[in-house]
Amino acid sequence: MASGEETSLTTPDTPPGSGGFLDQLGDAVGDLGKLAHATGSSAGAPSGGYSFEPDQLNEIAREWDDLAEAYTGDILLAERLARVEGPGAEYASGDNALCVRQSGEALLSALWSRIEYCRSQAEKFRAAAGQYAEAEASAGDQIGNQGGSL
Repeated sequence: MASGEETSLTTPDTPPGSGGFLDQLGDAVGDLGKLAHATGSSAGAPSGGYSFEPDQLNEIAREWDDLAEAYTGDILLAERLARVEGPGAEYASGDNALCVRQSGEALLSALWSRIEYCRSQAEKFRAAAGQYAEAEASAGDQIGNQGGSL
């Protein structure tokens, strides 16, 4: 680099390790939303919401689990950064290593937060699938008690 030139560092627009998964998940949810809207409209359901089958909710939960697992794999790399040592005993090496360790620690913190978030989202989708199944079973029981069938 020539003297007087400035270097500008930027951060990526997507979290590390996410790649195309978030795009695929967003597309899938968007497609499911369009399907739910079209299905809901034809069934007389109020517009503006989403409707998923339990197996779809469980699949979304698995995708959140997969994303959490991908972040977990990144933890090993971040731990290496958090433990880095300078190549020499001079001041510049030690100071550089300290900055790298601080970056590694910040990355570890961010990854653990993302893992926790992904796992939380997966649990929410599993809980919704369970509530849906319970509601469906309850409705079937009520219909059965009235002499009908589902």
